[in-house]
Amino acid sequence: MMNQTSRKVMRFTASCAIIGGILGYANVALSLMVTGSDTDMALHGATMLALPTETRDLFRWSMLADMFGFYLPVLFIGGYFLHVFREEVGALGNMMALAIGLYVAVGVSGAVIQLGILHPLAHLYAGGDDGTRAAAAAAWTTVATATQNGLWWCEGPLVLFFAPIIANHLKKAGWRGSILLKIVGWVFGLLFLFGFFPELDALTAASELVVVLVLPLWMMWFGWQLLRRSGKSVEQGL
Repeated sequence: MMNQTSRKVMRFTASCAIIGGILGYANVALSLMVTGSDTDMALHGATMLALPTETRDLFRWSMLADMFGFYLPVLFIGGYFLHVFREEVGALGNMMALAIGLYVAVGVSGAVIQLGILHPLAHLYAGGDDGTRAAAAAAWTTVATATQNGLWWCEGPLVLFFAPIIANHLKKAGWRGSILLKIVGWVFGLLFLFGFFPELDALTAASELVVVLVLPLWMMWFGWQLLRRSGKSVEQGL
């Protein structure tokens, strides 16, 4: 029997998933407004620090949307899944909890670091001499590269581990859209592999596009199904 608290948890998780999906797409839109088709622009310190204040603000908003879109909602979705399917996953659930927590931690860390240092480095760049400007640009390039090719790159094995497991159990339980989550897991694995080969930049960019378009779609679909299930539970008096 489902009590009122359980329904509230379902609705909270569903809301996090739906809002997270929307913010995931907002992150994509804001990033494109800043960089356009040049996705490598974020790694170029001099270019990023010379942007107008309004454009830098868009980038910072994109990092905020990234944090609340692609990372924190996954923590709540994962927690709900591990609670509902704790008997099915068994000891594997502990491993999944660690993987999900680490995924969120490294993802949020990367977004917050870039969000926090952009304005200070830009002010230093704008008011400094040539040496100071070069140092500020190098600092941003270092941080952005470490974030994208380090922190965010290591998400690959983590998502490849937990996403297909979640997808399989959801499919067995009658949830729709599990193939989308499997695609996300597989593509994250490819992104990790492509990171070893700089000459595969085109494939890396295409894979990243798949992730940022498919993951928010699955999150919103999952959230909608969870909302419907919580509503049916109320109607049935469960």
